[in-house]
Amino acid sequence: MLASFKSEAERLKGKLEEERAKLHDVELHEVVERVEVPEQFVMKTRRTLKGHGNKVLCMDWFTNKRRMVTSSQDGKMVVWDSFTTNK
Repeated sequence: MLASFKSEAERLKGKLEEERAKLHDVELHEVVERVEVPEQFVMKTRRTLKGHGNKVLCMDWFTNKRRMVTSSQDGKMVVWDSFTTNK
């Protein structure tokens, strides 16, 4: 009896894996067709951070979301307080 339950579980596991593969095997254009496009997307500048002498290459937030770090083509890394915009 235990063997029949085990074989049934294996059969169901295989069927689940097949169904998951069907869901994940999708072309990019098929996914894009399903995405709703917002009618209007408005962005506003909240803070302007000035301190790099060249283009900013990277930016990332600290885990507390209060500070961020940026790096630029001038070779500098700057840690910012995002609330006060101080370096």
